[in-house]
Amino acid sequence: NIGVMSFKKIDNFLAKEQFEKLQNLICNPDNNFPWYYKNISEVDKGFFTHYFYVDNKIYCNYFNDYVEPILKQLEVKALIEARVHMFISEFFKNKPSEWHIHYPFKAKTSILYLNTCDSGTELKINDEEIFIKQEANTMLIFDSDIYHRGTPSTEDDIRYLINFSYF
Repeated sequence: NIGVMSFKKIDNFLAKEQFEKLQNLICNPDNNFPWYYKNISEVDKGFFTHYFYVDNKIYCNYFNDYVEPILKQLEVKALIEARVHMFISEFFKNKPSEWHIHYPFKAKTSILYLNTCDSGTELKINDEEIFIKQEANTMLIFDSDIYHRGTPSTEDDIRYLINFSYF
């Protein structure tokens, strides 16, 4: 429970072995992780995503072994959505995404960063913009109705993260 805090950042969220297994599955191109192209107006050329859970359904075979333990650690009571993103830096042309919220009701959004890079997430809280740098195995937790946006990496080719929305 975050309580009165608007956001919480937890370094070394997963045990080292658990994180490395997850990171290897998703970030290692030799594993042929299934990515799906998504083109939305806020990004010049789109990005790649993979849904673990959406529309009250598990969408892939990785859910039980990789996602379920994270949900337990987050103390999720009801999952809305879980998805991983791969943002290719050159697609963004050094522009952040649009400010957005995931849901207009009281739920939680958590972002698990899978790699370290010079990008991150900006939160807009009480008209203040707060930058959270992307660091591998860091979990950012905030209310789903807080406006936020991703910033592109200028030094690294790819940014990986997992989004969780839940109660």
